[in-house]
Amino acid sequence: MVHADLQNKDYVAWRQFLKDSDRWTRDQIADYQLRELKRVTRHAYENTAGYRALYQEAGVHPSDIRSFEDFRRLPYVDKEMIRDRLEEFSAPVEGRTHITTGGSTGIPCGMYRDPQSFAKELASKAHQYARVGWQEGDRQIVFRGLLINAPDRMEFAAKFNELRCSTYDFVPEQMEIYRRRALEYQPEWVRCYPSSGYLFARFLKETGGAFPPLKGILCSSEHLYDFQRDLLREVFKARIFIHYGHYEMAVLAGYCEHEDTYHVLPQYGYAELVNREGQLVSTPGEIGEIIGTSFIMHATPFIRYRTQDLAVFKGWGCAACERPYQIWERIEGRLQELIVTKSGRYLSTSMLNMHDDFYDRIKQFQFLQREPGKIVFKFVPRDTFSEAAQKDMQRRLLERCLNDVDLTLESVREIPLTKRGKHRLLVQELKLKFDNAALQQALQA
Repeated sequence: MVHADLQNKDYVAWRQFLKDSDRWTRDQIADYQLRELKRVTRHAYENTAGYRALYQEAGVHPSDIRSFEDFRRLPYVDKEMIRDRLEEFSAPVEGRTHITTGGSTGIPCGMYRDPQSFAKELASKAHQYARVGWQEGDRQIVFRGLLINAPDRMEFAAKFNELRCSTYDFVPEQMEIYRRRALEYQPEWVRCYPSSGYLFARFLKETGGAFPPLKGILCSSEHLYDFQRDLLREVFKARIFIHYGHYEMAVLAGYCEHEDTYHVLPQYGYAELVNREGQLVSTPGEIGEIIGTSFIMHATPFIRYRTQDLAVFKGWGCAACERPYQIWERIEGRLQELIVTKSGRYLSTSMLNMHDDFYDRIKQFQFLQREPGKIVFKFVPRDTFSEAAQKDMQRRLLERCLNDVDLTLESVREIPLTKRGKHRLLVQELKLKFDNAALQQALQA
């Protein structure tokens, strides 16, 4: 059976375009991006009342854009603006459908997407996966937040040659059912949220259950923490690949085939990494907010869109793969994945990585913050969990938080997933802003 995406002419055409342009020079990329920025800005100005009013108020017309510096005169848009004035910021594109983000930043956002945009989105991800050997039709097992009504919580999508497994009942008994089915199916790839892949890897490590050899693990939709990546590599002994993206389809970045750094896909959109003053980040190691402009979203354009996501700049060009792309050392996480301490410092959840047996003592965990300086650590204990283990866990967590928080440990029976079947490491109920000077200083410390 021919893979379903290969029967979509828009998907096939975009895949071919990406293949043909994969080795463009930096000058060719710049020429293409500037043309696209002019095009999407003109489209938004002519076809949406919201962008037209926004640019008129700023005193900028699409015809004024002759350089990247001219483009950066345009004002930002953000989630609240699009959410509250969706019709004003959307264009009457044929075949558009309404979709909604999962609200991982605490601000769910609706938008319109057309079929051609979605086809290009899928093709762009496939182009990145191909760097590590994936191709349409490969056997893959999927662990994601899928509502599957079958008794075994599985379904086989023949047109994609993938075995889909729901993570809504991700308990050991259900994971054992998935493991046994995988031995029959013999997948070449696992596609998963990092959190679901981590839980399944933990299950395999603890039970010693066999699993078919894999070409790789394809992660998406969540931040990949070091402790998750380390366990995935240990258990599956396969290449771990992850990409950064979002429903708004403004920026896409994924690992290259040689190193674990994010390569921003320049044909997909224009990515700016900006500091608190709105200036482009240019120093390796510096953190900035990701500002995205989509080249593929036309029903609801996203132009200079504040993602509230943070990345660490590495430079331009990858010596390993020789693509002259913008390279990010890592995704530091979303603003809502930061902890605020008693003294007003901001700590990334990346600081909570433990590289030993720390997390082996518990089944699941989650941090919760409702007030500055106060953290609740919820955990599902193992049968062997002891009072001494809890005291040691509290001591080490406080050390990781620089002894600058009031920490409460709460033993629970389960930790609920999000509506999309994800497991959130931190539920942050404070409203954080990247233009806070203390936040920037703490992140760069």
